Amino acid sequence: MDRCYKFIVSLLVLTCVLVPVRKIFATEVDSENNKGVSAIQAKSVTQQKREVISITSDELLLLSKLITGEARGESYEGQVAVAAVVINRVKDSRFPNSIKDVIYQKSAFSVVKDGSINMQPNESAYKAAQEALYGLDPTDKAVYFWNPDIATCQWIRTLDPYMRIGNHVFAK
Repeated sequence: MDRCYKFIVSLLVLTCVLVPVRKIFATEVDSENNKGVSAIQAKSVTQQKREVISITSDELLLLSKLITGEARGESYEGQVAVAAVVINRVKDSRFPNSIKDVIYQKSAFSVVKDGSINMQPNESAYKAAQEALYGLDPTDKAVYFWNPDIATCQWIRTLDPYMRIGNHVFAK
């Protein structure tokens, strides 16, 4: 477990520190070589790589664990979608305003109740969490998802799902 945690922290450092620095230098080199990168384009690239919410490395790990539990067997797009729903909840005033509080909100996610939130995340789940954190949202701002074939909560059936990704349907 300690080795896995160190690996995840190393990936976080590489992603958050080294990759943006490399892109800044690449943009400057492109500008110096007159390859047509305008200041507006460079600014746009920088803005696209900004986190949509600010979270700690512990919250990123927790989000990755949630993805591992909730999106087992789903495609990569399905994993990103699950992460996006959590992030959308943090941004929505109807829900708590932190990753941890959204995930541990009473009866919000089955993996908390059944203990699979404690599974170690794989690389795909970690990457999906990062992509959602940087704005990828295949759900178009959904705040709910469920598997209609196995869902047992009756209130969830009052929602109007508007899209399906893998086994999950999504609603706002």
